[in-house]
Amino acid sequence: MRGLALLALVGVTFLGTDATKADERILGECLILVRGRAYLDGPCRITLYPGGGFMAGDGEYFATVDIDAASGGAQAYWNGVQAERHAHDPLGDVVRQGGCWVNASAKVCAWRPGTRPRAESPVPAISTAWAAGGSKIDVPIVIGGSEKYDACVGGGYVVGLDPRGDGFLSVRSGPGGKPFAELDRLYNGNEVVICEERGAWMGVVYGPRSMDCNTGTPWPIRMPYTGPCKAGWIHSRYVKVTVG
Repeated sequence: MRGLALLALVGVTFLGTDATKADERILGECLILVRGRAYLDGPCRITLYPGGGFMAGDGEYFATVDIDAASGGAQAYWNGVQAERHAHDPLGDVVRQGGCWVNASAKVCAWRPGTRPRAESPVPAISTAWAAGGSKIDVPIVIGGSEKYDACVGGGYVVGLDPRGDGFLSVRSGPGGKPFAELDRLYNGNEVVICEERGAWMGVVYGPRSMDCNTGTPWPIRMPYTGPCKAGWIHSRYVKVTVG
């Protein structure tokens, strides 16, 4: 179905219900993220359907968002891991966050040239949040679930590491030691955003101070964190909590 509700492309460009009288085809930039993997992240072709829905793709992978005019709800479909010719594989119900349509396992975005926000900067084929240090995270960091509060509400920094010892804090793929793999290493003073706590372990997101990790705004639906920053599990013993 092709809905008759509002479609917004990220940035200052918004298309209303009567903005397009016929299919409009433009070149832009797209993101198709499914279960933590980016199948399309970059230049693409976008087809805007009359009144709301759209299709976005690069010739190999593509997805559609269909909007129900009566309910205002939306559903997304894509052409699957095997890059088939039709967008027959359902991604489920999605809600709009800025210019993207998202749920717990998928994210479909389309932008006119030059309007992609910094927080939606390109990510690798598998996000660094899931593959820091070359190992895949085993227990995802789940964020969001509130229309009022930020996606992650805690914060702190690493303290108490002995410089005469190992001098680093392991970031692991799950809340525990072995068999969870070491994904990365943090050091005294490194800042983290705290998104989850499981016993003595914290699920954290972190990156350069200049980078927007996309955790400081509300995400209505709880979903695994997929970037653009790194994520993993660290022991709370070495974290000084400053927020939350």
